[in-house]
Amino acid sequence: MAKITQAMLCGVDVSLQSLDIAQSAGEVLHISNTIKAIDGWLSSLPEGSLIALEATSTYHEAVLERAMECGHQVYVVNGKQLHHYREAVNQRAKTDSSDAALLLRYLTNERSHLEPVTALNAQQKRLWRLLKRRAALVRFRTQAHVSLGSLEETRSMAKQFVRSINAMIRELEKALRVMARELGWERQLQQCQSIPGIGWLNALGLVACFHRGQFGVADKFVAFLGLDVRVRDSGKCVGKRKLTKRGDSEMRRLLYNAAMSFARDPRYKPLYERLLERGRSSTAAYVILARKLVRIAFCLLQRGEFFDSEKFIGACATT
Repeated sequence: MAKITQAMLCGVDVSLQSLDIAQSAGEVLHISNTIKAIDGWLSSLPEGSLIALEATSTYHEAVLERAMECGHQVYVVNGKQLHHYREAVNQRAKTDSSDAALLLRYLTNERSHLEPVTALNAQQKRLWRLLKRRAALVRFRTQAHVSLGSLEETRSMAKQFVRSINAMIRELEKALRVMARELGWERQLQQCQSIPGIGWLNALGLVACFHRGQFGVADKFVAFLGLDVRVRDSGKCVGKRKLTKRGDSEMRRLLYNAAMSFARDPRYKPLYERLLERGRSSTAAYVILARKLVRIAFCLLQRGEFFDSEKFIGACATT
């Protein structure tokens, strides 16, 4: 490929076998989803190019990592967000090449509102992969318990399978603890664990997310985790408030569980009860508390402090 000297914006549609690439220079490329082909394409781009791609299972990870290693800015676009953008611009076709063009259009028009992915070192990448694998094992364990444990004929097999999964989870957690120490996150983990309801695994997830980007303010950190609220009001019509759920689903599950633990603490139970008195459902109340825990964790990590129960109770006296 000939080396391009002009600044370049690219939209990349990813599949298991191939990449369709729309470039601001007007070219549309179709290459195989292999390291060799990806490196060949990236070598033709100028330094500091901007690349938008849709998260597609794990198929996008190779181009994401190689592009960041080359010093390009990469934006990973949520699939649902891209779907709504397609509807908004009235694009009827949905093909690999048209999706690549749509990603390029989205990046061109909306990049001032987007945050590029922050580069992770090899240890951080491995830690995130292990966290994902642990989450998968937890799902398998639940499925085995529900589908196999309900029948007498398969109950013993389910117990044996669950024991095996639990052993694998323990091994993964040992490896995660070693990685956290090697990354120098022990103090930050302790800061998060000083928050009532936050255990070691929650703390690890929060610290790992904290190192994923330059958030600046707590609202961006909340949004990164998908705990921000989508508002849909028009005229006198007040729509339902729903979570955007753009972040990692496993982190939201862990934080929801942390909020339940937080609400059971006698010192903070009145806060949960006040939410119920205001008409919130128990689910909505736990989500609000989870969001509050995230904000607290962000402030502690940013300031290098530990949780102070007296200050928190005083600040929330009228909440």
